[in-house]
Amino acid sequence: MSDWHCLGTADDYRDGKPHSVRAFDTDLVAFSDRAGVIHVLDARCPHMGADLSRGRVVGDTIDCPAHRWRWNGQGRCVGGSPKLLPIRSWTTEERAGLLYLQASDAPPTGRPVRAANAWW
Repeated sequence: MSDWHCLGTADDYRDGKPHSVRAFDTDLVAFSDRAGVIHVLDARCPHMGADLSRGRVVGDTIDCPAHRWRWNGQGRCVGGSPKLLPIRSWTTEERAGLLYLQASDAPPTGRPVRAANAWW
């Protein structure tokens, strides 16, 4: 696939916070690492389905609000989890100060997620 979706001004994602994004019929989380590189991952934690956009950015990782598991920008679990479950990572590109997200052919990773009405 070569479809691209504009997510807005790239600098808006460099504030040290996670951002909830909806694109290509998928809930996503966008965040920047310490170098200012913006990463986009599937928003649901594969453990219990917590919304990662309600978590926090810690260094170069996104921290799950439910159990504090952490994922890096490539979707690899790098802390907190004994199982190291991955999350799908999405391709981004900056053009003229705007952030674009490429549609992914990759299937979602991890296990089925909890219902959207979970408290986290």
